[in-house]
Amino acid sequence: MKIGFDAVSLTQERSGVANYLSRLVRALVVADKSLEIVLFAPDKICVEYDAFIHYPQVRRVALDLPREERTHWALRYLPRLLGEYPVDIFHQPGGTDTAVFWPGCPSVVTVHDMSPWILGSLKDWRKAWRYKLRSLFWTHRAGRVLTGVEVSRKDIVRLNRVAGAKVAVIPYGAELIYEEDISRQEEEAILRKYHLWGRRYVVNFSGLNHKRRNLDLVLDGFARFQRAMPDDIALVFTGAIARSQGLFDRAQRKIGMLGIRERVVATGFVAEKALQVIVANAEAAIVTSLCEGFPQSMVEAFACGTAVIATDRGGVAEVAGEAAVIIDPYDPVALAEALQRLLGNEVERGLYTEKGYTQIRPMTWQRTAMETLAVYNALLK
Repeated sequence: MKIGFDAVSLTQERSGVANYLSRLVRALVVADKSLEIVLFAPDKICVEYDAFIHYPQVRRVALDLPREERTHWALRYLPRLLGEYPVDIFHQPGGTDTAVFWPGCPSVVTVHDMSPWILGSLKDWRKAWRYKLRSLFWTHRAGRVLTGVEVSRKDIVRLNRVAGAKVAVIPYGAELIYEEDISRQEEEAILRKYHLWGRRYVVNFSGLNHKRRNLDLVLDGFARFQRAMPDDIALVFTGAIARSQGLFDRAQRKIGMLGIRERVVATGFVAEKALQVIVANAEAAIVTSLCEGFPQSMVEAFACGTAVIATDRGGVAEVAGEAAVIIDPYDPVALAEALQRLLGNEVERGLYTEKGYTQIRPMTWQRTAMETLAVYNALLK
């Protein structure tokens, strides 16, 4: 069986889609030695994913498109490549916001969540309708739709009006998120680079400019917390910082207004090794999305042994179970109290660390791969 993937996410900075695709590919080729994988990409694949895709069964078909042409990747180039390098199944791992085309073979699409539709975050009506039409096309034309959590399955069925039996819930894995052994010297160097060495801090994954990550809750809750517990505790934001749409500038103004500028550290995009160090050394992770499918950032925190505070929206509460302190996403007082509770009580923080380890134990990429293979096999019968 030969499976083709749209691997555009592997040519860019680290993202949830890239994490999902690279780990899935590795688990698939380990689970089935006869499987052939073809990764179609508009540019060369980033070296950080080599450990997950450097197998004899994996073939890279990468173009060298100029930046201005990359926006036409899925419409102009991917269908042509699928014609030149035919596969048995085409798998679109990046959701439904991909140009409409017919891959010429049975197809699978992974829809991680329906947040743009649910939150109405696409303010331009043209972009909103384009997203919805693409979503309808892919969910109806694909042979199967995959998603990571039950709440996303329900959203996909309801909004796209597809049969519930067509959408399979296959949770993502956790055990391959961080594998690299990091020396104490490397760890210190990374923490010093971001001015975190010897400092207590909590970490958030919003990147300072993503509306659905609920930045106001984080800033307002942390400001309340630091007034009640004025130790030198920092608030660290990881993730790429895009300065478009004015969200970053708005965040900076609010940070100044709240008087917490000296406490806030924005790392920008960081490589996987650095992210592992930052998350593992945090005293708590704050996962505050207003709408989320499978919450990979929360699973990363669990895997690092970091206690988690999470909102009760989307797949976050579903995956967290009782392993995180769950709060309302519009209640900064609740966030401040949760921070006081965890940072002020080392025993309770340790209990949540153990709960996190227990919660992710069944979440393996081997299981994800086996259940995904079952979907492929069923499509070809």
